[in-house]
Amino acid sequence: MERETTSFDPRTWVDPKPVSAPVEDVPEEPAPQGRPLKPLMIAAPVALVLAAGGAYFLWPDSAGDAGSVSAPVSTATASSRAETPVDATSVRIIEVRGVDELGFSLEAMGVPTGDAFALAQEAIAALGTEDQVRIAVELADAGKDKAVRTISAELPNGSSVKLTRQRDGTFKRDTIVATATTRVRSISGTINQNTFYASAVEAGLPDSLTTPFAKAFSFDFDFQREVALGDRFQATWEESVTDSGRNVVPPRLLYVRLETDSGSKAYYAFTPPDETEQRWFDERGQGNERGLMRTPVDGARITSKYGYRTHPISQRQKKHNGVDFAAPTGTPIYASGDSTVAFAGPRGSAGNFIRLDHGEGMQTWYMHLNAFADGLVPGKAVRQGEIIGYVGTTGGSTGPHLHYEIRIEGEPLDPLTFRTSEVEALAGEALTMFTTQRDTTKAAVEKKR
Repeated sequence: MERETTSFDPRTWVDPKPVSAPVEDVPEEPAPQGRPLKPLMIAAPVALVLAAGGAYFLWPDSAGDAGSVSAPVSTATASSRAETPVDATSVRIIEVRGVDELGFSLEAMGVPTGDAFALAQEAIAALGTEDQVRIAVELADAGKDKAVRTISAELPNGSSVKLTRQRDGTFKRDTIVATATTRVRSISGTINQNTFYASAVEAGLPDSLTTPFAKAFSFDFDFQREVALGDRFQATWEESVTDSGRNVVPPRLLYVRLETDSGSKAYYAFTPPDETEQRWFDERGQGNERGLMRTPVDGARITSKYGYRTHPISQRQKKHNGVDFAAPTGTPIYASGDSTVAFAGPRGSAGNFIRLDHGEGMQTWYMHLNAFADGLVPGKAVRQGEIIGYVGTTGGSTGPHLHYEIRIEGEPLDPLTFRTSEVEALAGEALTMFTTQRDTTKAAVEKKR
């Protein structure tokens, strides 16, 4: 029997927050197709850590710093204010793109217009890029205006340029060329916190890798019932870092392992030929994926299962043809398998509704959405795990949730017990390539133990 899976979000693996159990009134027959809605726009706030950022940018001023090349720069017009004795200083950290954005930002800080744009031109020219960069500016009071003492700009690869104002008003340029080293790291740990996320970060797993780790096991474990205190995990990843320890590209998982009371699984990352994204395969080259995902929504928990129940709204006995996953409004909903969009639009008490056709008479239904993914129209092909919409409480619903159904030839089946097929295993050249990479990763894992 298939186990029910309730979340891809590692923050909910052990100690999920309670969510009220929503209910809905699901119509028996489809209504005429409507127009898809616009997707919900979700923005996440971005935090800037000023203290750490400021410390990173303020290098020693001496021209003899290791790894730096100094050259006098004189194109920025020096104001007489630069020679005025100053005491109060401050550091501002900003992210800008191009000369104009930097110039206007300096001007907004109180730097005279002429100095602001001349210095912006110097900094951007020294960087050699018009892409978005992170800038640290050390300012000093100069009468009613501000004077720039130093300006430091950092490239995504870790290389940096620092311009320092001299007594004669010119700027000395120090270019620090960062070299990155690729290395493999591995950690193992035990779930000893209230959540897997906290335990993994405590063990040394980078924050950005906790969710990819969770998704590698999304077809195998009931994260809320089968992952508990005392369970063990292991992860190996590759990272490219500068001498200062800065990651110049996001770290990439190579190997993951999870051991629970209900069993253990281990997977190796591999990108098959003619594909662009890595997938997960076991020791023999069998992929972790199945024909259908068991939980097509992030950070959810089951609030109502398949079968007969007393309907909370009508108070009548009625068959519940799917499973309800409670989650906050706006939570992404994924296509549970490769398919074609058969319907996307409002449908009576089902609210905003999606029906996907998986072929051979199989369909999956998704109800009560807040919004649809952009461009989701009938006839569009979607891949397993692709976002198709967002959780909501439209139609006959008492709270935000996803009502999910599996139907074959029109007959509903229990999504929690449905035996889904495995994706075809690697073979031929792909299997040979995987075996070579697997052995390399395995050697790295053994070395780190």
